[in-house]
Amino acid sequence: MEFLTDLYAAFFGSGVMTAPEYLILSLPVAWIIYLLRRRPGGFWAWLMPRKIWLHKSHGLDIKLFFLGRLMSFFNVAARISLTTFIAINVGRMIGQEDPLISSPLLLTLLLWLSADLASYVSHRLHHQVHTLWPLHAVHHSAEVLTPFTAYRQHPLVHFTAILINSALIGVAQGFLIGGHDPASMIYSVAGINVLFVLANIAMSNFHHTHLWISFGPVLEHILISPAQHQIHHSTAPKHYNKNYGHTLAIWDWMFGTLYVIRGIENVKFGVEDPQKDPSRSYSLLYTLVYPLKQMTARLRK
Repeated sequence: MEFLTDLYAAFFGSGVMTAPEYLILSLPVAWIIYLLRRRPGGFWAWLMPRKIWLHKSHGLDIKLFFLGRLMSFFNVAARISLTTFIAINVGRMIGQEDPLISSPLLLTLLLWLSADLASYVSHRLHHQVHTLWPLHAVHHSAEVLTPFTAYRQHPLVHFTAILINSALIGVAQGFLIGGHDPASMIYSVAGINVLFVLANIAMSNFHHTHLWISFGPVLEHILISPAQHQIHHSTAPKHYNKNYGHTLAIWDWMFGTLYVIRGIENVKFGVEDPQKDPSRSYSLLYTLVYPLKQMTARLRK
């Protein structure tokens, strides 16, 4: 039973954005949008069109989702997490024996902000570091978007992203609580920061869909809307290197990478790579090997 519980948690636990509870709670939001927009046809045909969910690109999403979740189940990437090691040493270095902040509410907020900023930095580095981009390009090569596209990642990204994120979060934890365990000091649901859970319930699963949902120019300076993330996946040059934020848009706003929606835009998804073999673009093996060849070539240069 413990094995089955751990297996379920790795694939569908509360730390996974496509967990059943998040998808189910997204349905009322989708239903309201459907009614307001008065779209023709049935709700399910509008929400999950066959041409998207049966697309070969989505088939590759599912394969990479299962590969990534298996890595999580075997705790592969977590073994190289630097969070605890760095937090303890930063705490010792600055003499942070007792938590700097005692309020669980404030600590919950600050640790979530730290994690969201770390996600922004990691995401931006995977775009702008020449040798990391081939790995992240696997995610951007998706031609259609569904919630499972969030897990369309090359296996090596699980290592590079963990190293970057855990290092940055470790520094924040070291300053805020030293070597203490944050899980016992913040508000959480199933061991997950409650703000992460609320973000998943609200809009996270709409970020990778065909639904154009914009929050308007004011709110999009604070929160990343699904439409803004679609812009991030666009092949149009004017959209390159924009909207790296996971939940918050404030980091993009602060660092000059924000793209605010001014109207509905026709967006084409994917990566235009003339060197890639189009006949093998949906092959799992080719998707795993091709980025490694690109990285090797770039390192040699």
